[in-house]
Amino acid sequence: MGQQINLPGGPQGPGKPHTALQLARAIGTPPARPLTDSPVPTSDEERRLTACEAALENLRIAFFAAGKALQVIRDGKLYRKGFTTFEAYTLERWDITPQYAGKLIRSWRVAEVAFEKAAKESNDLETVVSKKLGFTHAWELVPLVEKHDVETAAGLYLALLKKDSKLTSALVAAAAAAMPVDLVGHPRKLESWAEQFVLNYSPPEKAAELDPAKAVRALREGVEGIRASDGPGCTGARPIRDPRGRTEPDPVPVGVHWADGPDRGRRPGRGTQGQR
Repeated sequence: MGQQINLPGGPQGPGKPHTALQLARAIGTPPARPLTDSPVPTSDEERRLTACEAALENLRIAFFAAGKALQVIRDGKLYRKGFTTFEAYTLERWDITPQYAGKLIRSWRVAEVAFEKAAKESNDLETVVSKKLGFTHAWELVPLVEKHDVETAAGLYLALLKKDSKLTSALVAAAAAAMPVDLVGHPRKLESWAEQFVLNYSPPEKAAELDPAKAVRALREGVEGIRASDGPGCTGARPIRDPRGRTEPDPVPVGVHWADGPDRGRRPGRGTQGQR
């Protein structure tokens, strides 16, 4: 099915499948349980791991091939036989929105240049790039590509990757935004700056996520507190706990105001009915 297509920097080598169907067939049937309890994988397990990782490597760089293919089709108007516009082609033929197609087209070039640079430098670096450079990393480099050039963006990525093999998209985005303009065209200075940036980088703290279950419980407690404040013998607003851990008093229920007269300021009532 299809023919072998070798992409720059992509997984290569004799006997390695290249089409999605071949990759899936090479993986075989998922086992019901581990084949052995030994900490050392058997030769069959090693073979299956190689096949699985080949599929994952192809998935990681699929955006690169897809973006390049989409640009060739768009710029050459190769879609014109059955479609009047490129947007209609991507949506109807591939179920890809024009927005996503545009992102793929804008991000593939920096991936290609990064793979080419890594291959010239060392096989080890090329392997690391093939395992780390996915769409999210490439997309964070697009602003740098469009502000300066693709060589600078790819150079920054490789410099970051050399200093941090566990590179995250957040770090890539931060470095691309912070890179001084005078480093453009100076790869050695860029690499030195990237090293210092990685050493001094502190990932942003994640905002506390609101647990939906806690939010529902808090709302229920709030309603119960309002109902209790309306009943006889009420002594004031009952504090409730916010889902984020804060404790606040219940607001005065709608329609309730502080009673006039000698009890004013001490207990709520409803108009003249709340007065003693």
